[in-house]
Amino acid sequence: MTQKYPAVHPDDFMKFGGEKPSHLRIEEDLISIAGSGPAGNEFKKDVLKLAGWTGSALTTYASRAQVAADAFNKINAILVETSDPDAIKSALS
Repeated sequence: MTQKYPAVHPDDFMKFGGEKPSHLRIEEDLISIAGSGPAGNEFKKDVLKLAGWTGSALTTYASRAQVAADAFNKINAILVETSDPDAIKSALS
């Protein structure tokens, strides 16, 4: 599977320092695709849920690291193909 960024691994959510983790880069892409601010953040949350993220706004990715990694890797693969908001959501539905 081709991905835009290096694959996200469960232990990525517990690392500090070094290169910016892929999941943060994916989040930045999602927010910028729908416009910064509330619209971008809402789009990011919607896409993560469609990709399988089951946590709430108060749930850390580290607490459900495998679920989060799987969701981010699905999104990562789609971002190689498109940056269209509707196409991203459609690919995950």
